Amino acid sequence: MHHVRTTLLLMSARILHIVKWYPNPIDPQNGIFVKKHINATAEQPNVLGFIDAQFETIEEGNLTLYGAQEMGISAKVAALYGALARVQPDAVHFHCYAQDLWVFSKILKSKGIPYIHSEHWSGLLPENNANLRGIKRKMMKVFFEGAAQVLPVSPALSQGILQVAPKAKITVVPNIIDEIDFSKPKEFSSKSFCVVGDVVFSIKRQDIILNAFRQLPSSQCELHFYGGGPDLEKLQALTKHDLNITVHGRMTNEMVLHSLPNHHAHVQFSAYETFGIATLEARKAGLWAISRASFGSSAYADKGVLWAENEEELIKAMRRILELEKPGINTFEGLSAAGIGLQIQKCYNAVL
Repeated sequence: MHHVRTTLLLMSARILHIVKWYPNPIDPQNGIFVKKHINATAEQPNVLGFIDAQFETIEEGNLTLYGAQEMGISAKVAALYGALARVQPDAVHFHCYAQDLWVFSKILKSKGIPYIHSEHWSGLLPENNANLRGIKRKMMKVFFEGAAQVLPVSPALSQGILQVAPKAKITVVPNIIDEIDFSKPKEFSSKSFCVVGDVVFSIKRQDIILNAFRQLPSSQCELHFYGGGPDLEKLQALTKHDLNITVHGRMTNEMVLHSLPNHHAHVQFSAYETFGIATLEARKAGLWAISRASFGSSAYADKGVLWAENEEELIKAMRRILELEKPGINTFEGLSAAGIGLQIQKCYNAVL
């Protein structure tokens, strides 16, 4: 009954969500984790997006999405004023810092509208935020400390934000681990590893995973890469002669979740991750997951997660998995859309 009362109370609050990452015609996977957070808060959320891409403006119901790659700040401010007049929000919920948000926050302060901010950006992690210097760091400090609540997706990210803005009011709200589609399982003739993520060698390190995989007996296993990105063509060139390696390219999150149960294990060996959604999605699909203990989601790891901190450990974990049957499913009930949506709604309650 308490859950119902809370939900009913918050349905009367008008929230305007402002995003820089969101699925769009150029990239259907862009900011899918942001969209899941937003959709968990209301059936028809009000969303205003400024995406760093070029596409025709999308206006569908309560969603307005600009392909804002060449959009100046004055045009963005005009769009903000239009959205404020249309929605008349009780609060604004920003998702992922951008310099424009500092300007927007000043407008909201002048109107007496509180703002909440969710953060996913790895640039704010403790190991990365030393690169934020000068006026940029000062603007972020003012922005974060001026928020009614700041909602990072992991304790590691919260530590990094507090290094930039020590007075920020922090509440950790994890990412949502969505439901897995088990409707059409496919059996591979050999055990299949998969890697889900943007193809950026310097961060996601698909090239290192590829080198590790090549140490395994090729007749016993396959490797599948899902995702697009700046190094996609390099990855395709590196694997064009490998019969047991498939580069699928960019796919929607729905397609990835549909494909996950087909595999035996997932590998996430990034240099860093603010959360590490793919590891937990793999476990929810019943796969083995190879991950790193420094990732933001590592506290949720179970017996189906194997740690690998260097290439030698990665090869060892992959070899071990070849000898094992699947470990079973972890449902991560606390990371469902309903559970995370309620956490966000409680933050709204505290502000309003």
